[in-house]
Amino acid sequence: MTGILRIVGLGVVGLVALVILLELVAILFGIVTWVVSTVVSIALLALFLYVGYIVISSVRT
Repeated sequence: MTGILRIVGLGVVGLVALVILLELVAILFGIVTWVVSTVVSIALLALFLYVGYIVISSVRT
């Protein structure tokens, strides 16, 4: 009986560890996604501002 309980206990500990690991991976992917999204948004904003500057400066001259 104690052998079965030990195996079941190890299985439960393994499942809990797996859930914690998956949660940490999900949090890490969320942070990476946020950083990439922010960088892309800033790059697009800079590109639009540059194009706007080029258009305005070509119209004024």
